[in-house]
Amino acid sequence: MDRRQLRDFDLAILVAAAALIAIGVVMIYSATHGDWAGELSVVVRKQIIWAALGLVVMAAMTFISQDTLEALAPILYGIAVALLIAVLFVGVGKGGERRWFELGPMRLQPSELAKYAVIIALARYLARRKTRLERPIHLAVPLLLGLVPAALVLREPDLGTSVIFVALLVPMLFWAGTRPFLLMLLATPVASLLLALPWTEGFPVNWIAWAVFIALLGWLLYVSRLFITDKLLVFSTCVFTGIMGPFLWEKLADYQRHRILAFLNPEKYRFSTGYQLIQSKIAIGSGSVLGKGFLQGTQKNYAFLPEQHTDFIFSVVAEEFGFLGCLVVIGLMLFLVLRMFKLAGQVRNRFAGLVIVGIASTLFVQSAINIGVTLGLSPVTGMPLPFLSYGGSSLLVTLASIGIVLGMGLRRMEY
Repeated sequence: MDRRQLRDFDLAILVAAAALIAIGVVMIYSATHGDWAGELSVVVRKQIIWAALGLVVMAAMTFISQDTLEALAPILYGIAVALLIAVLFVGVGKGGERRWFELGPMRLQPSELAKYAVIIALARYLARRKTRLERPIHLAVPLLLGLVPAALVLREPDLGTSVIFVALLVPMLFWAGTRPFLLMLLATPVASLLLALPWTEGFPVNWIAWAVFIALLGWLLYVSRLFITDKLLVFSTCVFTGIMGPFLWEKLADYQRHRILAFLNPEKYRFSTGYQLIQSKIAIGSGSVLGKGFLQGTQKNYAFLPEQHTDFIFSVVAEEFGFLGCLVVIGLMLFLVLRMFKLAGQVRNRFAGLVIVGIASTLFVQSAINIGVTLGLSPVTGMPLPFLSYGGSSLLVTLASIGIVLGMGLRRMEY
C-alpha cells in the first residue's frame, strides 16, 4: 500500500463499523446477563470470536482488486445458488425450517453469502451493459439475478431475507441509469401482490382495492410513451401477480401468515405471534429519553422480550439507553451508509461504484426492517440488525463486505 492509497483509506467507515460491533457485543452481554447468564454467557464469547475473525476477513478482502472480484462474479453467484439449493435438502433449522448448514460447532447461513454474491453479479452485468435501461424488457436479466435466489430463500422459508434480494435491485438499477418512471413500474407487481393478499381473516381477497389499482395502472400505462409491448408486459404481470396473491398466501408457513396478521392487529394475537411485538414496544417505550441504565432493563431481565440478543437487540438498546442510545445506533448506521454512497460517487470504476451502492443499500434496508419490526412498523421477519445482533454468519459476511468497500476506496482512482 503506497502513500497515495493510504491517504485514500476511508478510516471513517472502519471506525463506524468498529463502534457498531462494540455496541453489539456490549448489548449482547446485557441481553444474556442475569438468570440466564450461566446458560448464555457463551454467546458473548462466540460473538467476540466471530468479530475477531470477521475483522481478519475484512482486512484480507481489502487486498482483492475490483477486476478480480468482477471476474469471479459468475462463479460466486453459481456457488451461492448451489448452496441455497443444497440447504433445502440438508440444512437445519427450527420448526421445519432449513436455513443453516451444520458445520460441527458452527452454523453457516448461505442466504447471507448469497446477498453479496447477487450484488457482485448484478454489478458486473450492469457495468458491462452498453445500452441504457430504458424499457421494462431491459430489466429482465437483473430481475432474474435477484428473483432466483429470493425464491430459493423464500422456500427455506425466510420471508425477511428474500425481501432483501428484491429491495437491493432498485438502488443499483437507479445508479446504473434506469429512469425513475421505469423503477416505479418495477414496483407495481409488488403493489398488486400486496393488495391482493387476504389481510383480514374471513375475507379472502380485497378485490375492490386491487381492481381500483389495476384500473389506475391501466390508465397510467395508456397515457405513457412506452411501447405497446412494454405496456402489455407490465399490465399482464401485475394482473398475474394479483391473481396469484391468494395462492402465494396459502403457500406461506402458518407462522409467517400469523406474523403478518399480528402486525396488523397485535392485540388480537397478544398471547401468540403478537407477543414479541407488544413486549418490544413496552421495552422501547419504558426506556424514555435516557433509558433505565446498563443491565437494568426489566423487560429484558425478566425475559419478557423474546429473541432479545438476536432479532430484538435494538429493543434492549432502547430500554437501557433510551432515545439517546437509539439515536447513537441509528446515527452510526446512517453515517456508515451515507459514507459508502459518497465513496460510490468518487470511484472511477463503474463496477466498483455499483458494488458499493449494493452493499450500502443492503445494510440500510436490513437495518430499517429490523428497527421497523421492533417499533411495530413492519411484520416480524427474523431479520438481524447488522453488526449488533448475535449471529456468526451475518457478522462475518457483513465485515467481509466492509472490506470490499474499503478495498475499492483504496483503488478509487482506477478505471
